[in-house]
Amino acid sequence: MSTEEFQKDILPLQDKLYRYALSMVYEVDLAKDIVQEVFIKIWKKRDQLSQIENKEAWCIRVTRNQSLDKLKMAHRKNVGLEHAANQFVNTLNPEGLAEEKDLVAAIYEMMKELTEQQREIFRLRDLLGYSNKEIKELMNLSDSQVKVNLFRARQKIKLKLGKLINYGG
Repeated sequence: MSTEEFQKDILPLQDKLYRYALSMVYEVDLAKDIVQEVFIKIWKKRDQLSQIENKEAWCIRVTRNQSLDKLKMAHRKNVGLEHAANQFVNTLNPEGLAEEKDLVAAIYEMMKELTEQQREIFRLRDLLGYSNKEIKELMNLSDSQVKVNLFRARQKIKLKLGKLINYGG
């Protein structure tokens, strides 16, 4: 793969890879480091990239593995979606900001109760905006497995959110 092909095919994925890494590690600087290391790995394997059918799916897998490795190596504790949300929330209303932080924290806690597969599919679909087809390719699952796991994850979170909103906790 030439430098031009790398810039055309791989560099546009930088934002997606960053958001994906951030959704796993919840630290801006660590997510940036992960993406940088992923790009180094990809660049070193650039001669083999022409053999890869779905480059985006492969890059996501590399990012996922790198994120998991970083979490294991550092023995870091995930601080939650609320930390990641703090990096992006731009609101002038302190009350609205507090409510949003509470909601994000509650969703993160609810995600802990999902199976690993449900959590990963929910993260990819509802937090990062991937399509079911893309998730199917990324995770090597069937259409029905993606749909069922996403449905179950959403149902669990919807039920718990309903209780939280209706009963205040």
